[in-house]
Order: sequence, then structure tokens, then C-alpha cells
Amino acid sequence: MAKEKGSFGAILSLLIGITLFSTIEIASKLIGSKANVEPFMMVFLRFFPTGVLLTACFLPGWLKKNRLGLGDFGIWLLNGILGIFASLILYHLAIGMFAKASSAAVVFSANALFTVVFARFINGETMTLRKWFAVLLGVVGVGFFVCEKGTPDKGALQAILVMSASAALFALSVCFTKRVVRRYGPYLYMGTSSLFGSLLCLPYALWCMPADFVGQLRPALPSLAYLIVVGTILGYCFYYRGIAGATAFTASMSFFLKPVLACIFAWLVLKNAMNVYTLTGTFLILVAVAMTLPIGKHAPSPQKT
Repeated sequence: MAKEKGSFGAILSLLIGITLFSTIEIASKLIGSKANVEPFMMVFLRFFPTGVLLTACFLPGWLKKNRLGLGDFGIWLLNGILGIFASLILYHLAIGMFAKASSAAVVFSANALFTVVFARFINGETMTLRKWFAVLLGVVGVGFFVCEKGTPDKGALQAILVMSASAALFALSVCFTKRVVRRYGPYLYMGTSSLFGSLLCLPYALWCMPADFVGQLRPALPSLAYLIVVGTILGYCFYYRGIAGATAFTASMSFFLKPVLACIFAWLVLKNAMNVYTLTGTFLILVAVAMTLPIGKHAPSPQKT
């Protein structure tokens, strides 16, 4: 039976990772305003450097203590498909469909709802009344962001469905990662998953690449560099380190902070104004996240796998 919570270090890593993740939609919007980068190429540009760097740094040390088998390649490939290739292609596709960067972050935070279901069967995590209430409160908070103009925009329905599919796949990846990440360590696991996932994107990305792609991309290089180094490499390193020491539920519930932070960053960088709906949603989401944090000195530590 999986246990309730992780260490302070794991939760801190999750929060740092989520903070960095909260800038991804903004950086993507800035890139999109200067260059046309389709989702397959965007995922490849983000995760191939990440995969090469982390795999090169951490695979040699792992091989000194472990024997590499076909099963390891299968695990890395599966997570590359779920968490990188499928989930994040849909994610970047949806970002382009939403009018505001913060709206994309809001809908993606719903991956916690899918994790509640998946973690029950994949990780054996128990569900308590406190967890259900935290999820419900988080959903209500997200609802305030989605309905910040009074009613949802009918034109955004397709974007919401695409981003929801991305969130579900990401949640599945989180639960799967929780089962196997301790064998490899968060950095090697992230590196190999990124390498496999990004290489799956490459054929179609090259097929769709315009002739003058490098020239078109040049104005967006500063934002792209930020997205790769800060939003991807550092963000995922912190987040996967957090997953290794926390439950899958806590890892995904922390995503309810993402729309709050994304709205703040969007206000600072893109000048997207906050209103009474976003402020109310911020309060509810913060309360929901607080309900998932460790309570009591006798609460158990996460299960070792």
C-alpha cells in the first residue's frame, strides 16, 4: 500500500519544478509570436538536448552498478511515448489554440484529477476524504480561471479537449514514473525518456520543416534557449527528483499551483490582467494544495519501490 506523503526536500523540488513549468506557456507564446514552430519540432528542440545532456552525465555512473537490459529500454521508451511524445505534442498544439498562456496552464493542471484514478490502480495509493475534497476544491478553483470572462468560450472547446488529453497522458506518465524511477534515479530516467520521446518526433518534424527554418527561428532563439534550459532541463530535473520522494498524488496535485503562477507570470511578462475570478481561483487552489501537504509528525513516508 502506498503511503501518504514525501519528504520536505521532495515537496520543495516539486514546487521549484512547478514554478519553472509555469513559465513554459509564456515562453511558448513568445516563441510563437516570432517564429512558426510546429509541435513536433518544438518537442524535439526541447527534449533532445535534455536527453543527450542528462543521459551522457548519468548513464556511465549507473552502468557501473547495474546491468543494462532490454527491459530498461522498454521502460524508457514507454515513458518517452507517454510523457514526452504523445502528451507534450498535444500540449504544445493546445497552447497554440488557446488565446491566453494562462488558460493553457489552467487546463493542464487537471492532470491531478486523472492521477487520482490512475494512482489508485497503478501505485496502490489510498484515497481519503481529505484528498477528494482537495481535488474538488482544486477543480472549483480551476473553474474560476476557465470562466474568468463569465462563460467559457465555445471556440476554446477543442483546445480544452486537446489539453485534457495531454493532461491525462502526463498523469499516466507520472504514475508509471513513480513505480520505476528509483531504479534509475530521476536524472537518468528523465534523460533517457527525453531522448526516446524526442527522437520519435524527429521524422515528422523534419518532414514539416520549412526550407528557411533556421532563419525564421533566429528571432525566437533567446526565448527558445530559456525554454530548453530553464523550462525543460531544470524544470524536469526538479520535478522528477520530487516524484522520486513523493506520492504520485502529491506530485500531480502540486500542478494546481501552475495556473496560479502562470497567471502571475503572464501578468508580469505578457501584461495579461488578473481579475476577481483569477484571484478567487488562486485562493482556492492554494488551499487545495495546502491540504495535500504533510500533516502531523507521525505521518508515514513514501513507499520504496
